[in-house]
Amino acid sequence: MVKQVRNTKEIVRLAREKSKQTRENVDKVISRLSLEGKTINFNTVAKEAGVSKSWLYKESETRRRIESLRKQQITSNAISKPKKSSRSEEALIKTLKTRIKELEEENIKLKNQIQKLYGDLYNKE
Repeated sequence: MVKQVRNTKEIVRLAREKSKQTRENVDKVISRLSLEGKTINFNTVAKEAGVSKSWLYKESETRRRIESLRKQQITSNAISKPKKSSRSEEALIKTLKTRIKELEEENIKLKNQIQKLYGDLYNKE
């Protein structure tokens, strides 16, 4: 009995090609979402690219990229401050003006002390 050898080279080549095309497609989707300023997470990338979330998690380089971009978006959203109302702006302006006045008064007192100390120093010589 002769054992038949299967030729799987073409199947393996086609699988690698498909995998490569899928990675390129996912990279394009991530870049497009990033440029458009849209939310980047595993759900949105999987939906836009037409791949499963498990595939995204399995691909370590793609996973790191998505996690990194997601963290950047979270921190940039946390940093942005909510808009202030006109009343809160007025209160802030009033507080700052009061603080400026206090600092100017303190500055004048310190200048007077310096002049007095210079006078004392001059009289000792």
